[in-house]
Amino acid sequence: FKKMTSSWTPSTTSQTERLAKEWLSAGVGCALSDTVFNPLEVLKVRRQIQASSNATRSVISNQINTLRLAKSAIQEADGSILKGLWQPGLLATWMRGLSYTGFRIGLYPTVRDYYVKTRTPTSARGMDRNAHDGEEASMSESEQFAVKLLAGATTGAIGSAVFNPIDIVRIRMQSQPYRVMNSNSSGGAMMVPTGQQPFYPSTIRAFSMIVKEEGVVRGLWRGVGVCVARASLLSGSQLGTYDAAKRYLLVKNNEEDESTTNKSTMTTTMTTTSPFLFTRDGPALHFTCAFISGVVAQTVTQPVDTLKTLAMSSTNKNSLFLAANVIRERGFFALYNGFWPAAMRQGPVMVLQMPIVEQLRRLCGLEYF
Repeated sequence: FKKMTSSWTPSTTSQTERLAKEWLSAGVGCALSDTVFNPLEVLKVRRQIQASSNATRSVISNQINTLRLAKSAIQEADGSILKGLWQPGLLATWMRGLSYTGFRIGLYPTVRDYYVKTRTPTSARGMDRNAHDGEEASMSESEQFAVKLLAGATTGAIGSAVFNPIDIVRIRMQSQPYRVMNSNSSGGAMMVPTGQQPFYPSTIRAFSMIVKEEGVVRGLWRGVGVCVARASLLSGSQLGTYDAAKRYLLVKNNEEDESTTNKSTMTTTMTTTSPFLFTRDGPALHFTCAFISGVVAQTVTQPVDTLKTLAMSSTNKNSLFLAANVIRERGFFALYNGFWPAAMRQGPVMVLQMPIVEQLRRLCGLEYF
């Protein structure tokens, strides 16, 4: 028995330790970057919720804009930017970063490598980075990109389904100041639809209050379908684009260098490296690819993101009803309400998020993505 234990434990421990490091490095990196840009997430959530009201298009166009939302949030907090924009939902944002986001980003390389291995002969498989690159090289470019999209969608969908309760609480805490104003004031514009949740005194209390008032499944897993769809699109497009952009830029640069070596008569021309290509996998490449993937991901997921916010903030309407109602009254592009606050957050947050995650991976003894 001891002999079997000693031969089994090291590999199992090593694999478990690696997964833990991947999750931890991604979770910490995401929590840090999400903290910086939490005000933009708060504004995005509130604008999306406002857009679901039954007010006329003209009223909405006059009342809803990002700057006005920001000013209102600060005024509600007695002029405090910190309390008005950074504090709402911040604890839930940390919880989400360490759980859901850490899971979907941290475990992406492992899932991607697993999918690659299923596409290659057993004799060609390996566990190190060079082996992975060799396996991936045996696939066509379209297959490589499809694997990246599938891996990202997989971690996003699983993480979203498991950690949906945290997202529910985060969205409701971020939208809460408008709820409080709506329930306590006798006049003024209605900031959220009626029939919404009451004031939650704290993030932790919010979980128990939602369970008590709405039930476990109908409350904490409300909107899980649209949430999983959004997470699949976001994670697949973000991580797939990020990974593919890194490989593309590095491979193209290496090809250029090789061509320069082989064609001595063109040395002068070929040694001028394109400013869009990178000689090594490092922070400069990470920042560039993170920005590209952030723009792509937000554009792809914005309509579903809006439906997710509306479904999670509502107590009495399903996602299909909300989608039909918004599209019928204001057209499909109403689902892009909050796009600019979201894009302003998603682009910068990923430019900050992915390089931090990459460096934390190295500190934990892991390779880059």
